[in-house]
Amino acid sequence: MVRIVSLGRTGLYVVMRGGELATLAGRCYWQDASQARDAARRENVPICDGVLRTLP
Repeated sequence: MVRIVSLGRTGLYVVMRGGELATLAGRCYWQDASQARDAARRENVPICDGVLRTLP
């Protein structure tokens, strides 16, 4: 299972699996959460419901 994390300072979204940065479809960051969600779905990876947001 992966968790989508919003990096407040950069405005990018990453995906974490087991506390480590994950790569989906050869990418490790996205411009918005829906792109990260779509990448996980294309690879049939379960996704946590919420988005974790870091402070800017």
